[in-house]
Order: sequence, then C-alpha cells, then structure tokens
Amino acid sequence: MKKKFVTLAIAGLFALPALLCAADTNDVAVSANSGTNAITTLPEITITATRISTSPANSSSSATVISGDAIARSQQTFVADILRGEPGVSVAATGQPGSQTQVFLRGASPDGTLVLVDGIPVNNAFNNAFDFSTLPVNNIDRIEILRGPQSTLYGSEALGGVINIVTKTGGGPPTGSAQIEYGSFNSLLARGTFLGSEGKFSFSADGSFHSTDNDRINSAYQGINFSGHMSYKINDWLKASLLTTYLKSKDGSPNDIYTDDPNDSLKNENFLIGLTLEADPFNWWNSKLTVSHSHERGVFDEPAPNPPYFFDDYSSATIADRNRVDFQNIFTLNEQNKILAGGTFQDDSANYQDSFSALDRTVDTRSAYAQYDFMPVTRVTLTAGGRVDDSSAFGTHGTYQFGGRFTAPKTETIFRANVGTGFLAPSIDDLYYPGSSNPNLKPEESFGWDIGFEQPLLDGKFHFGSTFFHNDYDNLIQFSGVTFAPENIGRARTFGLENFVSWTPLTNFTARAAYTWLDTEDLGTGAELVRRPQNSGSLDLDWKICPRLEATGHALFTGSRTDNNYDNFSAPPVVTMSGYAKVDLGLNCRVTKNFSVYGRVENLLGEHYQEAYGFPALGRFFAAGVTARF
Repeated sequence: MKKKFVTLAIAGLFALPALLCAADTNDVAVSANSGTNAITTLPEITITATRISTSPANSSSSATVISGDAIARSQQTFVADILRGEPGVSVAATGQPGSQTQVFLRGASPDGTLVLVDGIPVNNAFNNAFDFSTLPVNNIDRIEILRGPQSTLYGSEALGGVINIVTKTGGGPPTGSAQIEYGSFNSLLARGTFLGSEGKFSFSADGSFHSTDNDRINSAYQGINFSGHMSYKINDWLKASLLTTYLKSKDGSPNDIYTDDPNDSLKNENFLIGLTLEADPFNWWNSKLTVSHSHERGVFDEPAPNPPYFFDDYSSATIADRNRVDFQNIFTLNEQNKILAGGTFQDDSANYQDSFSALDRTVDTRSAYAQYDFMPVTRVTLTAGGRVDDSSAFGTHGTYQFGGRFTAPKTETIFRANVGTGFLAPSIDDLYYPGSSNPNLKPEESFGWDIGFEQPLLDGKFHFGSTFFHNDYDNLIQFSGVTFAPENIGRARTFGLENFVSWTPLTNFTARAAYTWLDTEDLGTGAELVRRPQNSGSLDLDWKICPRLEATGHALFTGSRTDNNYDNFSAPPVVTMSGYAKVDLGLNCRVTKNFSVYGRVENLLGEHYQEAYGFPALGRFFAAGVTARF
C-alpha cells in the first residue's frame, strides 16, 4: 500500500506539468525560483574568495561556484545539502536536520575547512570548527568553494580549503517575497525576503523560521534566522557596507541509536556584524577595511537519566567571540600586474563552564599577507603569495602559495596547477581545557598540490574536467594515551581525483555530474581517515518543461567509509558503514506572475543510511509550499 501511494504521488506530481504546459499560452520565459525574487539578468560570475576578484575561467585556483539560482532551484533549506556531491566535498551529519554537521574538503579535518561570509571568517573561536547543521540558504547570492591549502590568504583553519558564502547586495526597484512550506515529520518553513536599492543606498534582508519533529525520539529542531546586507555609496570612490546575521536554534540531542537519550538538548545563538569601507582613491588602488565581531553561545543540557552511564544532571555553556580587523589593498600596476597586500588583527576569546570545570581565555593573532598576480597574456595567469602569522599562543608561522593557469589556443583547454602550505592553529579548547589540554601545542601543517584541466566543447554546451590533488598533514593534534593530553603526534596523507561533466543539449535542459575518488591514510596507524568515502558522486538534472514549469532531480552516491564506534560494545572500535544512493525530485510551477507553488520528495527510494555511525539519516520526505512575490 505504501509503495502504491508513493507511485501515485510521484505520477501525479509529474503529470501536472503536462496539463499546465498544454494550457500555457504565455510565451515569456520566467524564472522558476521557488524561494527568492526572480532575477531577469545575471551578472558575470566572479570568485571573490581569492581576494583579487577574477572570473573562474581566468583563476588559477581549483574552485567551484554555486549560483543563487541553482540554490533556489534545489528547494533545500540548509547549506550543507547544497554542498553534498560537489567535487572534493564530503558531508557527515550526526543524524537528522538540526544535528551536528561536518564538511571535509579533500579529506582534511572539518576544522581545517575555513568558512567565510562575505570574506569574514566565522569558524568557532573556541574549537576552530564550523557546524553547518543550522546554516540556512537565506540571502545567499552564491557559494564559492576553494579547494586546497588557502592559509596564505586567510591564515588558520584554511588547511584544506575555503567555503565563501556571498550574500545578496540588492539592486533595482524594491521587491520581496513571502514563502511558506509544510512537509513530512511536521516540518514547517516560513520565510520572507526584501531587497532593492534607492539612490546611493542598496539593501537585502532575509528572515525565516524552520521547525521539524524529525523521526527519532527527542530529535525535534527549531530555528530562526535573519541575514541582512546594506551598502551606501558615499561618493564616487568610497562605499560603506554593513553585514548582519543572526541565528537562534534549539534541538533535541538523543545521541546515537544505542543511547536514545530522552531529554538532552542543545541551544545555540550566533550573530555576526561586519562593517566594510571600500575605497578607490585612484584607478590603480583599491583599498578595503573590514571590522567584524562574531559571537556564539551554546548551551548543552543533560538532565538525568543519562544512558548508557546514567550519571546525574550535567550541563555546559560555551561563549566564543571573535573580533577581527582586516585591511587589504589591491594595486593594479597595469592590466598584466596586480599586487595584493594587507594585514589582519584577530582577537579570539572563549568562556567555558560545565558542571565540573571552567575556563576563560584569549588568543591574539597578527598577520601580514601579500600576493602577486601576473597575466602576461590573456591565456596565462601566474600567482605567488606569502603570509606570516604571529600568535600569542603558538608564536610565528609562515605559509606560501604558487599557482598557474594556461588556456590552450584552438582547443580552449584550461590547465591549472597549484602548490602551497596551510596551517591550523591549536584551538583554545586544545590549549586550555581544564584537565585535558596542552599550552605548548604547535599548529597543524599541510603541504598540498594539484594539477588539472577543464575542456569546453560545442560552444560551451558540453564541459568536463578533472583535477588530481595530493596533501600531506603533519603535527596533527591528537589525544595521547601517555600524557592524557593533546599532542602534536599525528600524520596523515590524502590524494585523489575530482571530476565533473556538464551538458546542455537543449536550451531548457541541463545535466551535471560529479565524481570524487579519495584515498586517505593515517600514517601512524595505516588506517583510512574516518567519515571520508573513497568513492562519491552526484547527478543533477534541470528541465524547464515550459515557461511556467521546471523540474529538478538530484542523485547522491556515497561509497562505504569507516567511522569510530563509541557506544556499541558488541561491534569493533572502528566500523565500516555501507554506501548508499539518495534520490531527490522537485517541481516548481509559476501559476501567475507573482505566485508560485512547488513540491519535492527527498530520499525517494526510502534509503536507510548513516553519515555518522549510530546516527540514522531521515527517511523519505515530502514537502510542498507556495511563494508570493511583490
């Protein structure tokens, strides 16, 4: 009966387009944007995470840009679901929506992935990590993924790469939208947007409320989010911009299926504010000063009972703050030569208290960086950069990076090669946690290189590419069974292939596939690194059936991978999780100029799988919603 219902539901979902398209007499193509305002003209895509803005075709970096339109078409709520299946990216969530979610770039540790919002680092100042579990897609213009060590540009945490989330800036007459969605497991999403410009002032704002019961005991999630961006052009050469984000969430924490804790909970409150002054005093000099403050507060509450050990009530609270000033300058000597030079001051502080201990510490870091971009001809780009970081915790550390791009004549094949170093500073948690810390820790270090190509064919309708990468990691911070404290005793190695192909055989149909082969090894034990699949890939289909209707399909394939076993005492300490395939389908219908309806089914095949051992992912999920624009 259940299988018959699913079949009928899907058949109905995709029979509706044929009926509506047959009746559609509107010859004007419209956007199938389900959650944001329609965009009639698209600006040229540039990569800003490289600090010197450049087009992907001219960049020497191994990068992927996910557009805001692609994000909207996916109908996804969280950024982590947008990243799944991208080349070189692995995602592991400890359970269902709202649970802790880690992102691995090229097999690097999750805290070796630096996350930026409009170029401002937002990793946690207490443990250096970034939890993607509650980060929504609100107000995002595009997502830039830079793979490989990027510490020369951004310092610590850019060990494996950078993910830069670029917010919308607004433009044109003020417009807005209101969206409401309901789905399985009592899931509810309400969202509103407003953006535009008036004279020298431009703005964008996006707020949402999301809640779901999920399908495990004590796993309900609730979150509210706001993101805003304002800018004012003071005169012809000076502009001021203000970025604000706020996120508050609460979710149940049942732990793994061997625990099923009935009443543990986690509350988070995060906000970011950043003020940027950008000046072009001369046509050869661009200067940008950014002052930012980020704050995170997390409260973990464990009332008794606490299976499987059944200890008494326990609670912990962490407050982490990061104050940062970054001053960068780009000197354009001529069309062939650009020099980047700048400096950063960063103050990280953390206050931690639990039922047994407490800490209150601060770490200051001063940095200077420079990069030279040389484009002797339009088909060649060469870059060289260096950076020095001086920390009150670990002293002075230097990094470097070199890259090159060559576009072959006639075939237009793009060749890229990069080599560089990265580092990850010991966190305040590692340095000062009461009873289990080491104030003498050194930074983790990486040396990485990659070489690859991209090939456009059929006037750009067919595009494919492949990149080979290799990374060595030294001084990894691991817990020592001898000193019972963290030590720089780990070494690891990762290498692999990132591949993609995209095809637009028709103006209204696009297919894109990605595949990553990853080999990892802990050089101390010979074991592969946990939660990193050797084989992973994705397939995305986008079909604009007619001007009113658009259908999307997404298939995610993840191979087997290992994970640590902490609670199932009948299983070995390291277990292998089975691979899985997850299929999602979506449909969007523009009923009128200002009103749309949409729906999707996630995990269509009802796959049972885990991204982290003992934490089952959500089963089959249906959702439908409406969007009104004004």
